[in-house]
Amino acid sequence: MATKIKLNDCVPCIAIHPGEIIKDELDAREMKQKELASLMSMPTSVLNDIIKGRRAVTPEVAVLLQEILGIDASYWLSLQNQYDIDQANINKKIVERKKNIEIWKVISQYCSVKYFEKLNVIGTKISENIKIIYSIFGVTSVEELIASFSSEKELSYFKKSECLKSDPINIFSWKHFAFYQSSQMPDVADFDENSLERLVQELNQMFVVNINTIDKTKEILSRYGIKFIIVSKFDKTPIDGFSFWQGKNPTIVLTLRLNKIDNYAFALLHEIYHVYMHLINNREQKYIAIEGAEINKCEEEANKFAKCSLIGKDLWNTFLKQHSMISPHAMQMKIKQFAHQHNINEAIVLGFYQHDINLYSIKSSISREIK
Repeated sequence: MATKIKLNDCVPCIAIHPGEIIKDELDAREMKQKELASLMSMPTSVLNDIIKGRRAVTPEVAVLLQEILGIDASYWLSLQNQYDIDQANINKKIVERKKNIEIWKVISQYCSVKYFEKLNVIGTKISENIKIIYSIFGVTSVEELIASFSSEKELSYFKKSECLKSDPINIFSWKHFAFYQSSQMPDVADFDENSLERLVQELNQMFVVNINTIDKTKEILSRYGIKFIIVSKFDKTPIDGFSFWQGKNPTIVLTLRLNKIDNYAFALLHEIYHVYMHLINNREQKYIAIEGAEINKCEEEANKFAKCSLIGKDLWNTFLKQHSMISPHAMQMKIKQFAHQHNINEAIVLGFYQHDINLYSIKSSISREIK
């Protein structure tokens, strides 16, 4: 099969003027420019301008060259014609490159270029990078990108607290990269809105074992009709989870920002609640868990669900009451016993305990790592 070649790919780096060929002929024949100019009945300065590429080879000059050098006039005219075409293409390409450079400068102000480079999403060719960025953000122009950034509701969160070390551009970029990653995923099973209880039970068993947890999460959720992806955290993006509906299925995205099984389990169940209780009724809504952001009713409900799904409220309150007089540093054995008795991951119990007594410096042999 013949290979199709794009014309733009054939544009030379430089255009070769027929004057260079004339000079080569003169050198090969050991003929001086003055001699050729004399034979052509033209000033030497005019011939020199042709050789230097400052003047074009006209039909009259081509005919004279044919008579003197024995090379067809059509050859000289074709060289001149090709030079003119190449020069025009080169100029057009330069204009396009300049335009792309200007576009890229603007793009760099509204999205996290360095993180897309770090993730090998974009390369070194600006024209291709612009297309990739447009695809990620679902826009067709830099103007649309700016408008999309300006319309982001989440960006208002970071104007409310100066203590939050958050970058709106990075959050904007992370969020749309999550949309993009989801759109590239293969289809999963049909979503069953009545499967929440079964899903939570299966996930809790997975948390207890905590082996190949991320891969197993993806496999379990796909069977329940939920896409699941991990998107690397960008700098100054305090995001734990994100849920939205795209196409036929909901998507849950986590960042592994803290890389602890208790945080992972809580964030996952938090987003699962959004899927079954909020997104199912409004598929245009998006829920993003950003540390420090204002907690609304939907987020409060999701937090409560996640906590109670991991450890029942009454069960947990009883445990805390029974051991309220024990030193936090002596609680490790009680935590292990409670976890074993109720088939809960020890790290999840430890995480709950540290959170509820607001003491995170407790030394423990319990591993909280996601495995």
